[in-house]
Amino acid sequence: MEEREVGFFELLRVNPKFRRYWVGNSISMLGEWFNTIALFVLIDAMSDSSELALGVLFMLRMFALAFPQLLTGVLADRYSRKWLMVLANILSAGAVASLLWVDINDSEQIWFVYGVAALLMLLHAIYIPAENAAMPNITKPNELLTANAMNSATWSASLAIGSAIGGFVVAAKGVEVAFIVDAIAFLVAAAIIATIDIPQTKDKGKEGSFIASSFGQIKEGLVIIWTTPRVRRVITAKALWGLFGGGLVYMLVLIGADIGMGNFAAGLGILFAARGLGTGLGPILARYAFTDRSKWPFMLGWLVSTSGLGYALIGFLQWQAWFVLFVVLAHAASGVNWVLSTVLLQERSEDEWRGRMFSTDFLLMTMVNGFSTMAAALLIEFTDYGLYDAVKLFAVLQIISGVVWVMLVTPGEKAYAKEQATLN
Repeated sequence: MEEREVGFFELLRVNPKFRRYWVGNSISMLGEWFNTIALFVLIDAMSDSSELALGVLFMLRMFALAFPQLLTGVLADRYSRKWLMVLANILSAGAVASLLWVDINDSEQIWFVYGVAALLMLLHAIYIPAENAAMPNITKPNELLTANAMNSATWSASLAIGSAIGGFVVAAKGVEVAFIVDAIAFLVAAAIIATIDIPQTKDKGKEGSFIASSFGQIKEGLVIIWTTPRVRRVITAKALWGLFGGGLVYMLVLIGADIGMGNFAAGLGILFAARGLGTGLGPILARYAFTDRSKWPFMLGWLVSTSGLGYALIGFLQWQAWFVLFVVLAHAASGVNWVLSTVLLQERSEDEWRGRMFSTDFLLMTMVNGFSTMAAALLIEFTDYGLYDAVKLFAVLQIISGVVWVMLVTPGEKAYAKEQATLN
């Protein structure tokens, strides 16, 4: 008989490994959103409020997260996932601390800030596959959905709380405070995660040099994903959202400067807090409302369309303060999409190649996000499209993309469901 899915507080009570991981990760994420708001404000000040400069920051962050993903997936399969997470946190603390020496009045130092932002995302690219691949190793099958929902909800709460507080703190005290808080948070997180025993079935790797054998494992991982239809279909779900969602989140930053809060940091903090509230409510909704796993693959596309609907309402209606609810709606849908697709991938994969699978998942998502952001920035900078016209265009296309995705995956998922029913 299948065990019931545990609750949130029950999971923290009965699973000490996950409890320590959750505490460490929460501290790291809370500090990170202080840092993210500060980076946007720093670039805005150093570039004299250039929309394109903010777009470049977005693109650099996405591409720096994307390009290393396949190799970092190999690292997560071959080496200790725990120590990869610890190392990524320690090096991130050093990178953030280096920003304390930046002169905000020296525009030539903007390239150093871009470089640090890219380095932080590269280290995040090491952390994410290790984190996602380790989750089934520290939880039981009946804890996996709750653990992922809780992890995603915590990321969202950190986004909401960190962005809101960070926005007002940066506005009042400057970016230096945010960088100090983030560096300390990374170090504390590393210390906590270092105490966790995370079991793992490691891939032994192939003979030859590290680079040669790694590329061999990359190829092997891609072949496994491509020849495993149950994984191949779901692995495009996050990228589907990012196809137009990347540009929409970039434009949310520009809206933050446009909504009349009196300060860019405060406006951005409020809208990112709404984004965090949405992505936090989504996983909680997924945990209690979407209990029929057989419907999850079909819902992934509809959730993307729902996210597009939220932004479409912002684009077509004249901005008012209560429109933050549309931001909450859009990102609640994206949060559910994230959690459901992550759990499906964890359940449909094997431990030996799970790290490479999640690195591919994030490669697709971040690459698409980066190109989406680039397209939005260039559209606004070099065409007659205004900010809200661009929001309308991207939102409508996101609605359509979700519908098309459902049509494409339905035949394969129906066949897979019949196959599973026969086996059971």
